[in-house]
Amino acid sequence: MDFLVMTQNKKFYDYPSHYHEYWEVLFNMEGSGTALINGREYGFCPGTIFCIRPGIRHSKRSSEGFVDGSILIRDFCFESEEEDIFVFQDDERQSFSLLFRLGYEFPMNPATDLYGEQFLRSLLDAMQNLLRHWREDAGKNKEVLQVQKALASHVGDPHFKLEELIAGTSYSPNHFRRLFKEQCGCSPLQYYNKLKIQLAKQQLLQYKSILTISEIARSCGFEDPYYFSRAFRKETGLSPMQFYKQSKKSMPRELDLLERQHV
Repeated sequence: MDFLVMTQNKKFYDYPSHYHEYWEVLFNMEGSGTALINGREYGFCPGTIFCIRPGIRHSKRSSEGFVDGSILIRDFCFESEEEDIFVFQDDERQSFSLLFRLGYEFPMNPATDLYGEQFLRSLLDAMQNLLRHWREDAGKNKEVLQVQKALASHVGDPHFKLEELIAGTSYSPNHFRRLFKEQCGCSPLQYYNKLKIQLAKQQLLQYKSILTISEIARSCGFEDPYYFSRAFRKETGLSPMQFYKQSKKSMPRELDLLERQHV
C-alpha cells in the first residue's frame, strides 16, 4: 500500500529528530509546543498540520506533552511545489480533524478489504483537497480561483474548451495567462494537465485491477492512450504501469517498528 495513517495514542514530551522516505503529514491533536523542522523552529497547537518533504529532519518538544497523528504518503499533492515544508491550521469546523479521525478509527483492514482501501483512499483524497483549498485560496485573484475550480470540475471531460473558459474572464487571454502563472506557478494548460495526471494516479491505484490503461486514460479526459502515456511520463518520470507497480510496493521497513493502526 502506498500510504499509511497512524497514531500512537500516546503523549510525548520530546520526540527525537528523524526523517522519512515518504512525505509526512503530521497532525497535532493535543498539546502545544515547538517543532524543529530542517533547522527552523515552528510553534504548534491543537489543529496544527505540518506537511514535510521526504528526507527532511524534524522533531517536536512540549513541556505539557502532545499527541499527534501522521500520514505517510508516497504520492502527495504538493510534490511538484518548491517548498520543503507546508504549515496549516485546521479550521473552526475541525474539517481536517474529522477526516483524519475517520481514517485512523476505521475498523476494516485495507490490506485485506478492497472496499476498505477505496474508502480510506477517498478520505485521503479529501484531506489533500482540503489542504490544496487552503493553500490556493490565500490571497489569489477571484477570477484565477474561478478558473482553477472550473478546471478541477472538468478534469474528465474530453470536450472541455480551455480557450473558451479563459476568453470568458474580464482580462485579455494573454494577460490572464500571465496572471495565472504568477499566482499558480504554471500556465492554465499545464495546471489542467497536472489535475488530469493526478486523477489518473488515483484511478490507477483504485481501479487498475478492473480497468485497462486506455479506459483510465479516457476517464481522465485523454482520448488518445498513447498521448496519455507520454503526458504521464513527462509529469511523473514513469509510465502508468511503472507508477502502478511502484506504488503498490510495501511501505518502508521502518514502519514495522511503530505502534500503529493501518488505514
